[in-house]
Amino acid sequence: MQSTTITRKIMIFSDLDGTLLDRDTYSFEPALPALRVIKQKGIPLVLSSSKTRAEIELYRKKLENDHPFISENGGAVFIPKGYFSFQFPYDRELEEYFVLELGTFYLQIVEVFNSIKKETRIPIKGFSDLTEDELTSLCGLSLREAEFAKKREYDEPFIIEGGKKEIEIVKRKIKEKGMNYVWGGKFHHILSKNDKGKAVEILRELYENQFFSIYTVGIGDNVNDIPMLRAVDHPILFKGEDSLFPEELSTIQNLTIVEGTGPQAWNEAILRIVAESEI
Repeated sequence: MQSTTITRKIMIFSDLDGTLLDRDTYSFEPALPALRVIKQKGIPLVLSSSKTRAEIELYRKKLENDHPFISENGGAVFIPKGYFSFQFPYDRELEEYFVLELGTFYLQIVEVFNSIKKETRIPIKGFSDLTEDELTSLCGLSLREAEFAKKREYDEPFIIEGGKKEIEIVKRKIKEKGMNYVWGGKFHHILSKNDKGKAVEILRELYENQFFSIYTVGIGDNVNDIPMLRAVDHPILFKGEDSLFPEELSTIQNLTIVEGTGPQAWNEAILRIVAESEI
């Protein structure tokens, strides 16, 4: 009696800034060889970012990506209609997507954020305070990209004038208000109890229902990616020269740390994974 080998389907959950995208230029060109390979092999690439739905949609179009995606640090999961062959529960329906919401609505986030500003009197500015021109100058975005970056639904990025003392005060206030704080690489973030890991777990369950046996890869470069790295089979952390990470990294099983960041490192990591899966 012959034994049947079940081939596990690979799927990739990837951060954008500093991983698939260059942190300064936002280019993904050096990753094109790996992007072509995973497209040829039908490997789903799920974008998981602190960026807004509008921003991620822009990159999905550039990447010709038609897979689900995770916005605003796990604020919501957007699943294209007809993507899965079965029905599943969702929170709201848009023209193109079924949406699974994990975060708190943006207006409530901003309300809490404004109360923290008043109570601490520390100079902090969120995206809700910044104009599109200011965002363009601060982030190196085009005006159109800055417009999309301001279309926030579940998460408020912000900057703090001050040092570690001021940052710690604001972080403590955020927690006192029942919200979460994460550092995203360029900005501090205030959000609800959502994170990328919870969103990945939801999608993982759906993919397992679709394909039965899957093998998940997660790629990130910052502290807000840690929950996502915990939720996958093969977590990969890109570590730049100035990266500082908490001790909890040592508890992430099967973690691969890659020296370097951006699309070139992403390209090499993905090509290696695909090659290993074919051995």
